[in-house]
Amino acid sequence: MNLSGLPTGTVSSGRPGSDTGPDRDRTPDADPETRIAELKRENEALRAAVEKQRRENERIVERYERLLEQERAGKDTTTDDEPTTTTQSPSSAPEGDALGRVARFFGL
Repeated sequence: MNLSGLPTGTVSSGRPGSDTGPDRDRTPDADPETRIAELKRENEALRAAVEKQRRENERIVERYERLLEQERAGKDTTTDDEPTTTTQSPSSAPEGDALGRVARFFGL
């Protein structure tokens, strides 16, 4: 009996008489091989999701590094003696300006 009201998950507690014991969900017609196959499919799906998230994280980091390099390169070419001011309308601004705004937004 779960007194806390919180979900207990599917991991067996190993304590005799607990709600999460190994025989709680077992029925006489439950096939262990079927359950193993289900768990294998679930495991593969989780592995694929983790890999997809890892690739997405790598893409984000690479993009961040490119923006950071662009920002640093922009600061290196600008000197304090000659400030660069350009007055362009937002519709005619180059794409690099948009990247600069994004980088400044993140404090780069």
